[in-house]
Amino acid sequence: MVSKYIKIGLSVILILGVLGPIIFFSFYKNPNREIEIDLWYTYEGGDVIDSKIAAFMEDNPNIQINFVEQPSSGWLDKFISVAQTGEAPDIFLGKGSWFGELAQLGYIHPLTNFITPEIEAKFFPSAISSLGYKGDYWGLPMWYDSILLFYNKDLFDAQNVSYPLANWTDIELLDAATTLTDRSVNQIYGLVWATLSPYMWPAFQHGFGHGPLYQNETIIVNDTASYNAMDFIYDLKYNSRLVEYDETSGSATQAFITNKGAMLIYGGWYIPMLEELGVNYGVQILPSISSTGERITPMVEIKGWGISKDTEHVDTCYEIISFLSSKEVQEEMVKEEFKVPTLVELLSLPIVKNDPRIMIQLEQIKFSQLHPLDPIYNVYSDYMRAALQFILLDHLDIQTTLDNAQAGINSNKGVS
Repeated sequence: MVSKYIKIGLSVILILGVLGPIIFFSFYKNPNREIEIDLWYTYEGGDVIDSKIAAFMEDNPNIQINFVEQPSSGWLDKFISVAQTGEAPDIFLGKGSWFGELAQLGYIHPLTNFITPEIEAKFFPSAISSLGYKGDYWGLPMWYDSILLFYNKDLFDAQNVSYPLANWTDIELLDAATTLTDRSVNQIYGLVWATLSPYMWPAFQHGFGHGPLYQNETIIVNDTASYNAMDFIYDLKYNSRLVEYDETSGSATQAFITNKGAMLIYGGWYIPMLEELGVNYGVQILPSISSTGERITPMVEIKGWGISKDTEHVDTCYEIISFLSSKEVQEEMVKEEFKVPTLVELLSLPIVKNDPRIMIQLEQIKFSQLHPLDPIYNVYSDYMRAALQFILLDHLDIQTTLDNAQAGINSNKGVS
């Protein structure tokens, strides 16, 4: 008899041992919360957003937000894959170029009915419009990302070269790059950037008179301006020999922080890394092209919050992303990550107007072109990446290669 009760007691202990932690952690994670929201976060500032989410949940005890960081590489394919099964996250932070394709596929929720004229007026016009596609708004803008000219002050000082100015043209840029290039055993080059990137190339295309990459719902890459831009880059690399460490952004940024690249064309998101490493650097807007008078005009992209079509809590999701794109959160991102805010009211704050690292980014944004949301950009990107490799690595004819890329883009319009 005693043995029987012992067995029953042990069974109860075993069951409680298994179920107890499950019940405890389930309650701990979701104590009396009626709504559970999954949030995918990508890019810098995850610690800031995670802490703000915790504050939001404290004020809203009926809402559980599960914060999940996702790498940017392969993000779009992963989101599409889970959306096809109806399991996409309720909320996501993504780059603007993803919104167009996701909207076209029907995987995200339009926000037009939420965004009143009063809400729209809170954001810079270029920020809110950059998340608009086919007559609807698809996201709330969080910050701007654009391309800048970084310069290594130590290398400039060593050669007694003046720092870049906003009124520089390609003439001053190449003069400085020539002086700063040392192809001896030191292998220091005056200018580095990811020359094989289809995201970077439109800046030079614009400078040579093409205008924005995306015009009239299409992309042209084989006009005279495009040829001249490509010829300019090819000349820098192989004739003037002022460019190296340039095949990827990783090799270019590594060259800059190891004093192998005197000037770097790269994104403002690199500033926190340079600050952390203690690099003696400066930033400036990109110069103009003397032959056209047009400025080298890079792409500017918005990182923004979107809502999945799969969510069962659209109103709650909008409430959350409204908070996460609010003054309180954006101001913290400016402080911690040097992000360029999208809210007009933040422009007057001392942390923005007194910080040259922010103000120069804002100045560059005035001379930047909005990244297209049209999925044709993805077609362009594939063909142009190949074209850049064929020209800059394999030395194929520039015009023929651009013509082939254009034919590929034209034949795949509407394909995503």
